[in-house]
Amino acid sequence: MPSIKKNKALSTPDATAASRRSAVQGSQQKRRKKTSDLPYVSVIPGSWQLNSAIVLLCIVATAVLYARDLHLGFFRVDDQQYVVSNPWIQEITWEHLAQILSTPYYLNYSPLHLLSYVLDCAFGGLNAYAFHLSSNLWAGVVAGLVYLVALAVTQEHRIAVTSALLFVVHPAHVEAVAWISSRKDLVAAAFVLPCVLAYLKYRQRGAIGWYIASLILFFFALLGKLSVAAFSAVLVVLDVVLEKRPLSRSIIDKLPFLILAALVSVAVQNAQPSTGLESDLAMHAKAFVQTLWLLTGLGNYVIYRVPPAPGDTLSQLVWLGILLGLFLVPLLLRKRYPVATVSIYWILFTYLPTQVLPFSYPVTDRYLFLPSVGTVILIGWLIIKATDHLHKWRVATATTVVAAVSFIWLLKTVDYLSEWRDPRSVWFAATRKSGDVHLYYELGWEYREKAASFGMHTRNAPLPPGEARRYASVVLKDDARLPQLLAELAESQHSGPVEKAFKEYLLAETERSRHKKGGAHYAGPLS
Repeated sequence: MPSIKKNKALSTPDATAASRRSAVQGSQQKRRKKTSDLPYVSVIPGSWQLNSAIVLLCIVATAVLYARDLHLGFFRVDDQQYVVSNPWIQEITWEHLAQILSTPYYLNYSPLHLLSYVLDCAFGGLNAYAFHLSSNLWAGVVAGLVYLVALAVTQEHRIAVTSALLFVVHPAHVEAVAWISSRKDLVAAAFVLPCVLAYLKYRQRGAIGWYIASLILFFFALLGKLSVAAFSAVLVVLDVVLEKRPLSRSIIDKLPFLILAALVSVAVQNAQPSTGLESDLAMHAKAFVQTLWLLTGLGNYVIYRVPPAPGDTLSQLVWLGILLGLFLVPLLLRKRYPVATVSIYWILFTYLPTQVLPFSYPVTDRYLFLPSVGTVILIGWLIIKATDHLHKWRVATATTVVAAVSFIWLLKTVDYLSEWRDPRSVWFAATRKSGDVHLYYELGWEYREKAASFGMHTRNAPLPPGEARRYASVVLKDDARLPQLLAELAESQHSGPVEKAFKEYLLAETERSRHKKGGAHYAGPLS
């Protein structure tokens, strides 16, 4: 009997429910214990001392490489509007800060970009040297962040170091770094890269604080430049490809990113008037093909290019198919090559926003600054993984390949930087690479402005004697009248016959440039 009663008692519904609850609680405790026993994997592996040292090396290497642009001065294009004639940046006041944050400026809304100029002006005044030094340091910080992001994504120091090295020497960065007005690209990258690190930290342990930090950093990046608007798609790719997170769950926590991007997009769209240009799929597809070649580090880098020609209906359909293929094919790699897949989509989703607004120049070097992060991670991954199969010779082979690629890119960067020693030399060299009419206009304008500083009747202030002699030595490099002109300039009387003839020569060169003939002797920098 007792045994029967016991069995009856155990078979009651209450006893069964209690047993189930106990089993569930035990299972949950086991799962919690199992989770707590998992080894901690850092988002950024390695010691902080080593990683900090590599970041510092990236900053120093970038500053040294771009040191030759410190005497470049201000460009007439954009620099005059963004910096020289901008009253908002020249004095730190609550009124100026409010205007920067709330009001579009120069047909754009990028307040964090302008605030970076406020800091430059506060420390160095309207001195172009200070602004160029600041841009070089911003670029160096971005290079250091590229190392950290590559390390977080790949969890391999070899790939991360290779990526950072290639980023420092990539020739497509010259325009973004050396042209002060391109600071927007540097500022946006400097905030969106730590946004990735904060987001990965959030996904690692689910800490809401890191999620909020990533959201704030993304917002700052948007205020630097709208080109990061589609970056939430990169975060989705990180979730789905690396973490194997369900797509539906990944999209939910990207909604705040999308809302911020939409708000800033509206502000930028309202600030920029219509250009009258219509979007053309064939043109954008051709521009993308050119962009991919430039990202290889082997392209022809120049400040302005002739835009690709638009296409007819059939060609637009063909190019549409090609573009769709470029976005779909990487999905085939996601299981076997997740790092490659993430890198490819990084390139695609950071390049896409640069083509949304119908600007006159769809292929521009500065648009490649953020997409090049995905490029260098992809190339670094390819080199390291390809040479790993060599076993005994893998270190030597990988080192040789990385050194070779870096050296080729470095030579192209140094060669292109040699053109950025003076605003006038940039335009002259560009006319030898591109047939865009805007280049000849700017070159002619430089001659015209310099002509206004010579002779008895000057529209501009006379050049300092040293600068005037350097300028004359370049323009009249092989002219027999050069010694006499230098003697007249040394006296600073501005009434000599050769100086008068020199002024007339510059005005004639202005007209030659307007007719796309360019200057005959103006091949070198003036410093």
